[in-house]
Amino acid sequence: MRVTLVQGDITEQRVDAVVNAANSSLMGGGGVDGAIHRRGGPAILAECRRLRASKYGKGLPTGQAVATTAGELPARWVIHTVGPVHSAEQDRSAQLASCYRESLKVADSLGAASVAFPAISAGIYGWPLDSAARVAACTVKAAHTGVEEVRFVLFDHDAHTAFQQAVESSGPTNDEIVAALSAQPADRWREVFETGDVGLLYQLGVVVGFDWPLWRRTTTVDVAGAPVSDAVRLATSIVRAERFGGPAPDLDMLKPILDRLRRWYETER
Repeated sequence: MRVTLVQGDITEQRVDAVVNAANSSLMGGGGVDGAIHRRGGPAILAECRRLRASKYGKGLPTGQAVATTAGELPARWVIHTVGPVHSAEQDRSAQLASCYRESLKVADSLGAASVAFPAISAGIYGWPLDSAARVAACTVKAAHTGVEEVRFVLFDHDAHTAFQQAVESSGPTNDEIVAALSAQPADRWREVFETGDVGLLYQLGVVVGFDWPLWRRTTTVDVAGAPVSDAVRLATSIVRAERFGGPAPDLDMLKPILDRLRRWYETER
């Protein structure tokens, strides 16, 4: 998956799907929401009304996503998602991350190869730009999706700069992690499995710069069934947490990670 950035107007993007930072009513609003409804025309609102009359009688929940026609936009679909309002008292980053993950799931169900995202919640919902960019970049780069290009469309220079920095520092993609694991010599893997020390994974160099606290907050992992890239992220987050003053690794948590890595090494790579 390619992650690209554009400073400009999301309603002008020629992609398969554009993501709308909608409100729960799905009836249009200000900012990106209003711009998409104005440019896309009445067909979008008509489908939103049908959704409200059927599946979403109480509105679209925060963090969820649903698709409609794109109307007169130069895209095939609009994927509507409801971002959280920022709170200084409550960590809502999981809801913000869910907007990106759920939108990509909808894109996969549509067969969309290219998706344009705005900076969700970074406008009138008050999310600090740097934080919004980190959540977006980390979530998208960790997503398991068939989408070939994710395009962040930013409204001004400051937003573009924040997202560029976040994308460049948010850590490796799934493919990059797998490639780095595959390149490690057999004796390194024997050492990991014989000692049971996932701390050695930190030394593999595949997670430099990854924002581990954010990933742990926003991602839930069933390690046994997870892609190996997620197992590595979880292992690294645990090790880095300890090294930066967190608790010692939980052996009950490390064992399934090592089991998942062993299965990848022996049967999948």
